[in-house]
Amino acid sequence: MGQDIYSQATWYEATAKRGAFQTLPAGQSEFDACVIGGGLAGLTTALELSRKGLRVALVEARLVGMGASGRNGGFVFNGFALELADVVRHVGVDAARKLYELSKLGTEYVRNEVAASDPSIKMGEGLLVTVRYDDGGGLQSHGDSMARNCGEDVQYLGTGETRRRLASLRYHGALYFPRAFHIHPLRYCLLLKEKILSAGGKVFENSAVLAVEKSGTGFVVKLAAGSIKANHVVHCVSSLGRNIHRPSGRAVLPVATYIGVTEPLIQQAINTPCAVADTRRAGDYYRLIDGGRILWGGRITTSVSAPSRLAERMKGDMLSTYPQLGNPSMDYAWAGLMGYALHKMPLIGRDHEGQWFATAFGGHGLNTTAMAGILLAWAIADGDDSYRQFVPFAPSWAYGQLGRLGVQGTYWWMQTRDKWDESRRKPRQ
Repeated sequence: MGQDIYSQATWYEATAKRGAFQTLPAGQSEFDACVIGGGLAGLTTALELSRKGLRVALVEARLVGMGASGRNGGFVFNGFALELADVVRHVGVDAARKLYELSKLGTEYVRNEVAASDPSIKMGEGLLVTVRYDDGGGLQSHGDSMARNCGEDVQYLGTGETRRRLASLRYHGALYFPRAFHIHPLRYCLLLKEKILSAGGKVFENSAVLAVEKSGTGFVVKLAAGSIKANHVVHCVSSLGRNIHRPSGRAVLPVATYIGVTEPLIQQAINTPCAVADTRRAGDYYRLIDGGRILWGGRITTSVSAPSRLAERMKGDMLSTYPQLGNPSMDYAWAGLMGYALHKMPLIGRDHEGQWFATAFGGHGLNTTAMAGILLAWAIADGDDSYRQFVPFAPSWAYGQLGRLGVQGTYWWMQTRDKWDESRRKPRQ
């Protein structure tokens, strides 16, 4: 029997300072905009609207960054969860290039906000995307295509250079993205919260929204303790609270991934400050963090609870790649729920009543949440319609529980294909 995800201690919570929080006061408050959801999309939207002079309230059912935004791998890099080639097939080359440029906007936003206020949030530079079998130059060709079509800064590393940085026979090559970086995501969430408050916005935590009702040209957001009247409402919930805004909520599937963090280590297996991921359809992702610890992530399910013996499972995955690490203890292990749409692109837009939404950032949230916040702030404050580039990826029903079963079956099939791909080529000595 699994345990509740939010009962698990995370290394991020242990190494961040939350400080005081405020709940929504009784009675009705009035704001220009109410942002629902204290993850990175909501925080960025609220910050950018506050900077543009709007009176903004952000409301969060739990605490800021308590969901996927403060529990993820911490990778910040360009692109989307949907592969670029599939984006091209969906919208064409020109539109795909413009969308990719927007994803870069999100990456640079995070970089600049961290650099301007708390550079210690950034924990390392670069990303290595590895391949676990000899793919006949396929990875190198993919990197060349990204450089040519999207202006991506990327370098192919052969087997020898890859294994110099990552001492594992599992790896046969890698793409190196020097402009990517990795961060402490919860500290970044809390930084954005402080910036909202400094810009004159309000952040109300432990303040769950019950319903949103149309009222004249605006809306009333109802909470247990009070209500908020606002001209604009922005829904930035993800896997949690999907019942508040039906058009976007019914289009999101909750998908779980898992992370373990080792004790402090002295090791020679991972010889790079880069974040690392592999090309498998349900692959590993990891990086070195403070004190020589290894943060190791992976596994994907549609379960909404954490599996038993999670720490041992994550250690087993790590040692299957780096057996030379021995038997380190796992000081932390936790799960996080990401939100995905069936097409794997973010859901960004406005419904027929005029309510805004930004959700479904699973797999690439640290850059695309920032991008979404910028786009919605431009739309609300300036009348800019750049967000409409996501109209081809409008919300559609994800089939509820049946959709979750289908996704789980798909992931099992992907994992089987991954094992088959590796089995065709035994690792070279």
